[in-house]
Amino acid sequence: MKNFKGITYGEPEMMNIFWFVMILVNAINVFFVNRFFSWQEVGFRKLKTKQLLWFVPLFAVLIAMWVLFWKGFASVPFNAAQWRLFAVAGFTTFLVGVGEEVMYRGIVLHAFLTTQRVWWAMLVSAIGFSLLHSVNVFGGVALTNSPVQLIATFLFGCVFAALMLKLNNIWPLIIFHWLWDFVLFASGILSNGVGETVSVSSVIIIPIEIIVSILLWLQIKKEHNLIQEQGSISTMQKVRD
Repeated sequence: MKNFKGITYGEPEMMNIFWFVMILVNAINVFFVNRFFSWQEVGFRKLKTKQLLWFVPLFAVLIAMWVLFWKGFASVPFNAAQWRLFAVAGFTTFLVGVGEEVMYRGIVLHAFLTTQRVWWAMLVSAIGFSLLHSVNVFGGVALTNSPVQLIATFLFGCVFAALMLKLNNIWPLIIFHWLWDFVLFASGILSNGVGETVSVSSVIIIPIEIIVSILLWLQIKKEHNLIQEQGSISTMQKVRD
């Protein structure tokens, strides 16, 4: 995009090209899931609805971003090209939500869970998701800004890996990821400064992610240790019998 089209990463126009890349990514995911896992194993299973309460603080920030976006959206007239860009952005960000969640909270997380080291699995998932965004430097992201994006995506990965294990279903993660990316990119299409306002407001989620991640990681570790202890006791009982 940068070298041949002159489009910098983050510009709304990138969506006209990026959708094709995300179709390839999703095709790769489909191959790996069908070859090495099952769709149920990577997160398409029964949702634990009570655990959705963990999502409330994150969705509060997302709703605030959408309110700012809709206020700007309602005050600006659009031409056919802009409406088309909105549609392409919606389609592309949905592919991003599905592709990245299935890859990192589906395939990677569940592959490393086989080690029985739950923190290690979540950490690898979060680091992998963060490093994925390092390639944005080649798309025009300033080298000095790259560490900020890597830290932000690492925190995002930490909370989402934990939410995957608590919710037992990947769809809420996909939907949130889609709505988050779409409102950031779509607000950039508006020419009334809404994009900057929405982007700044998104920073509020960082301390929330840190707090929720710490609470979830500690709880998941405690639950995992309890399951292992119960398994060991059961095994010892069978040996005695």
